[in-house]
Amino acid sequence: MKNNYSKRYDRFILLLWVVIAFLVWMKLLNKAPFLEVLAITVCYITPMLIINILLSVYLLPRAIERKKMDGFALKFILLSFVSASISTFVFGIFRYFEQIGIFLPSNLISTDDTLLSDFIDQLLTVFVVNTAFCGMRFYYEHNKLEKIHLESQLHTLQAQINPHFMFNVLNHIYYYVDKKDDLAAILLLKYTDILRYQLYSGKKECVCIEEEVGFLKNFIDIEKIRWEDKLDVNCSWTIQNLKTKFPPLLLIPLIENAFKHVSRSSNVKGYINILFEEKAETISLEVENSKSALPVEKGKNSGLGLENLINRLDILYGEKYRLIIQNSDNVYNSKLIILK
Repeated sequence: MKNNYSKRYDRFILLLWVVIAFLVWMKLLNKAPFLEVLAITVCYITPMLIINILLSVYLLPRAIERKKMDGFALKFILLSFVSASISTFVFGIFRYFEQIGIFLPSNLISTDDTLLSDFIDQLLTVFVVNTAFCGMRFYYEHNKLEKIHLESQLHTLQAQINPHFMFNVLNHIYYYVDKKDDLAAILLLKYTDILRYQLYSGKKECVCIEEEVGFLKNFIDIEKIRWEDKLDVNCSWTIQNLKTKFPPLLLIPLIENAFKHVSRSSNVKGYINILFEEKAETISLEVENSKSALPVEKGKNSGLGLENLINRLDILYGEKYRLIIQNSDNVYNSKLIILK
């Protein structure tokens, strides 16, 4: 099934051919009767269109895929000569039709033009048309390949995020099961919701912002249970449109990072403040946490979540986002602003 980009491209190309046919028809209309102009327009445009489609739609994409552009260049030249020859033949046929009386004599086709001059004119026209449409097709194929590459990168990053997060949650459940605490059942229910979201919604291109926020709340609830009363967690959620589309699992690294690095002290409670806002023009998430006085052991996957977040943001939003990180002695603050 064609995507929207492909459909828009096809409609644009069709529109261009309609415009070309209309311009040819208008140019010839005041030089001959209506039926003759209509006939010559159809006979002139049709073979040019067929050869152009053969070049730009079939031969060029195959040459790009196989990286054999030299062979395509030769086919381009040969088929352009064929197209120009057919166009010249069409004008010759209609000149002959006027001479034998099928059509009334007109100034549609100049009798002063030689066969060679006609062919050169048509060859120049055909080269311009074929070059223009093949150039547009090359640009389209380049963008399509780049889009496929970016989507592949995005899926790779997504695959890296899921196991990393799931491993952390399973550790929490194991902790309470080992203690034979009833909270293990609550955690398991929360984790079921999280797993369902990851398996079914996490693979989608976009979900409703309401679903993403629900997922974040489940994660935070799990962390609150794990930390018990040793941590103050304050959350604020402002959503103007619950149906706003948003990439799944995009925001979790910022919140997960805060719980991982929040201060650990038996004397003073650590804190995490989470502020989420979905407005008409922006989506923002600000996460602030007190920093741990104790050094956090860095494993081989340390920093993977934040690195993946930045890579995904670059692919999804390009220049339409800002990630501001402020790191002081006692406080770590990260703020993500995404322009819709």
